Amino acid sequence: MGKAAFDHPETRTAWAKARRALITRLSLATFLFAAAFITLSVLQGFGVITMPGSENKDGGVLGLILTLLLFVYVVFLCLYVSALRSLRRIRRVLEAHPWRPIQGAQRQPVLKDAIGVPILLLLNATAETAKADGFMSARGAVHRRRWPEAMEYGAWHAGDLEGHGVLALPGGTDLMEVEPRR
Repeated sequence: MGKAAFDHPETRTAWAKARRALITRLSLATFLFAAAFITLSVLQGFGVITMPGSENKDGGVLGLILTLLLFVYVVFLCLYVSALRSLRRIRRVLEAHPWRPIQGAQRQPVLKDAIGVPILLLLNATAETAKADGFMSARGAVHRRRWPEAMEYGAWHAGDLEGHGVLALPGGTDLMEVEPRR
């Protein structure tokens, strides 16, 4: 395990799979937004649908629906772009650091974390769980707050143990970005 973690074939496959899933979701959201926008506009233009109040105002309710549709699309766009940035950070860490096996990562259900899952990295069998400053936040790129239970029984870590890093199941799959809690 001395070479960079991104050179590991399963890790590279897991990263590519996560990136493909995000790009597919982003493309689908864009297609659905464009299709809904065009469909509503065309149907209104041909008089197939008439919105209440469209006789008095040019596109009153339709404009509101399209504005809400645009707002929802922008929210999805921000979420997916943020996830793609997370994947880019994960790749940078994986290219710079080797995998290091650790005993596991323990989820902390008592703590709340707005950006991910609060965890404690267990580096060896005598890891002390009472230290509050050792808690970290882990989040997946595709499923931000999903926690694989198998990570509690063994995991691989790349990066700084006190700072930014990547956590994965043994074999380099199910990648999660890890950083200290704020």
